[in-house]
Amino acid sequence: MIIGIDFDNTIADYTGVFHEVARKLGWIPPHIGQSKTQVKEFFITQNQEPKWTELQGIVYGSHITLAPAYQHCLDVLKQLKQQGHKLIIISHKTKYPIIGEPTDLHQAATHWLKEKGFTECGTAPINVNDIYFNETKSEKVEQIKLNKCDVFIDDLEEILAHDQFPKQCKKILFSDQGSSLYDCIDTWADFNSKI
Repeated sequence: MIIGIDFDNTIADYTGVFHEVARKLGWIPPHIGQSKTQVKEFFITQNQEPKWTELQGIVYGSHITLAPAYQHCLDVLKQLKQQGHKLIIISHKTKYPIIGEPTDLHQAATHWLKEKGFTECGTAPINVNDIYFNETKSEKVEQIKLNKCDVFIDDLEEILAHDQFPKQCKKILFSDQGSSLYDCIDTWADFNSKI
């Protein structure tokens, strides 16, 4: 089976990271919640969307090392590889931040994957040639098609609902909000039960 996997907020867990970095920069008050959504909502309600965009570039670039992998993710992916499944990372991520320092976000994510044991070590479940960072959501969906994924897991419903998403590919939503439209998990420990 060919299993496609999103990267940000599916493999890399940014819970608390946006809050921590924004606090260190003095951009948010301490009472703002820890989730990415809560931090984003603060910037939007304060009419500071450019600051939110800049913060994303910082977190996904120079501060990506603050993000751990989701619990059980690496172990589950190693098991899947041992069972003979092909694992492919297909992500939607601009190469450089729209605002702020010109950090190579693709390189930062690739380095993170290596440092966390997902690539370039004896037990790594992902081959570096099977990592695709796409500039647009449409390119991401096209990459899912080109790689003939049997299964794809993503935290964004809009990717799974894309009108060009391949019909034969099983969709799994990675979210703690649940879904009536897709198989949904909020922990990697439940992934095998959905494929």
